Amino acid sequence: MSPATTPGRWRLALLLAILFAVQGSFWSLLAVHLADLGISGRGRGWIFSTLAIGSAAVPLLIGQVVDRIMAADRMLVIMYALGSLLLLIAATGAVAGTMALFLVFLGVWALMGPGYSISSALVMRNLANPLAEYGRVRLWGTAGWMVSGWVVSAVMAATGGARSGMGAYPALGIATACAAATSIYCMTLPRTPPLAVGAKRARALAESLGLLREKDVRTFLIASFGVYLTVPVMFQSIPGFLEAKGLPRYWTSSVMTIGQAGEVAALMVLPFMVRRFGIKGTLMLGIGCWFVRFLGLSLNPPLWAAVAGTILHGPGIAWFTVGGQLFIDGRCANHLRASAQALLLVCTSGLGAFLGNLGAGELANHAAPDDVLVFLIPCVIDGALLVYFLRGFRAPVSSRNWAGAPAVDHAPSQESTRGAPARGGRLVAESADG
Repeated sequence: MSPATTPGRWRLALLLAILFAVQGSFWSLLAVHLADLGISGRGRGWIFSTLAIGSAAVPLLIGQVVDRIMAADRMLVIMYALGSLLLLIAATGAVAGTMALFLVFLGVWALMGPGYSISSALVMRNLANPLAEYGRVRLWGTAGWMVSGWVVSAVMAATGGARSGMGAYPALGIATACAAATSIYCMTLPRTPPLAVGAKRARALAESLGLLREKDVRTFLIASFGVYLTVPVMFQSIPGFLEAKGLPRYWTSSVMTIGQAGEVAALMVLPFMVRRFGIKGTLMLGIGCWFVRFLGLSLNPPLWAAVAGTILHGPGIAWFTVGGQLFIDGRCANHLRASAQALLLVCTSGLGAFLGNLGAGELANHAAPDDVLVFLIPCVIDGALLVYFLRGFRAPVSSRNWAGAPAVDHAPSQESTRGAPARGGRLVAESADG
């Protein structure tokens, strides 16, 4: 079957568009929102770290449930329904203190944080050729993030909600609506039942952790952990830095979507990048984008240059984060896909981002918004990781295949039938009615 003819691929694209719009609605404005509420830089760091805590503590458990017990689409329905209720609490201003908001967002991300790995596993399972198709489906997640940012900017400008000191409640309200829409839409998705059956169930977690025995996997996960130590600086420090240089607040969400525009372009060429440079070269270019971005900010650029450099966020995410998802997916058997993606999420958005958010919060607590030294530390870390990855990752520099990935369970299968596992073949065209 041709990789371009997976039936119903648009349904998967729409899922990612709505799902990513949830975080895209408010994440780039959360730091200034919390500052308006009088929360210190250290407190902001802890609140931002809730995404990391949820991503570290929950995904492996949820991944096991999806691999063994519950259909992925049904799990997404439950998680995003409950998550929308917690976002509603934050959007209405019912809680405002550091500890109260910490607990609310901890609940939000414990529920919705694993949604990224589960949705990735769901999409890849329902594509005939994930390497060729996933990038072009995943870019709609980026598009959803971008559109939600533009909508937030328009609403805040129209309602006068962009003035300093007023918070960013409209952004949280739009995020609540997007989370509820995600839950409802997941009810219409094809059934994606567990793949770990019979004897495989008891070995699923051990097998997914067994990936760590592979040197390339270990090297990639260590590099991913390091990169995600630096990513939180983008959301905690860059919005305030741009505002200090004269950028109006209501433009913040729209300006930050420049990175997503670069991500769309980078995702479109991701299959070519992997074919031309191999998975190693593609991942290295992703790390290099983060290094160059923070290097540029540490040189105290004018506002226009700081804004223009935002486009590097996109290739950094597309070529390293999404490329890494493909690498991990190619290293595991079908029945371990959700667990393997969860393992990656724990290392990146979990442990790495947790420590990174605390560090970024401390930097914000001791530095002025326009202090460029804040960006020198992540610049040094990403530069060191680039050298480490170059020396430690042994996959071929250029390859048409999965950069040395084992060829197990990746051949497109025949069309799944109701109640049978979908193994990367045709998309089941029935709604998830249980």
